[in-house]
Amino acid sequence: MNKPKDVNPTYFEQADIAAFIYHALKIPPKPEIRSDGKVVFKFDEDVTDALQRFYENESVPISDFCQKLKTVRSMIFAMKGRAR
Repeated sequence: MNKPKDVNPTYFEQADIAAFIYHALKIPPKPEIRSDGKVVFKFDEDVTDALQRFYENESVPISDFCQKLKTVRSMIFAMKGRAR
């Protein structure tokens, strides 16, 4: 059995990219607030394949993607609400 290699976390500011990765890899992002107050999305696994698929404009079911995007956007509002 191969042990997955350790990867450095990857952060994204864009909700659409985070939602696509969430949809494609079934890995929910971990929202964090930077020191400047911006919410970013952290992925602890290798997302290179999903990111390439995003930029290649892979077709996805729109309803599924929209559901993930709404989830990611709600994370932004929840994190900003906590920061106040």
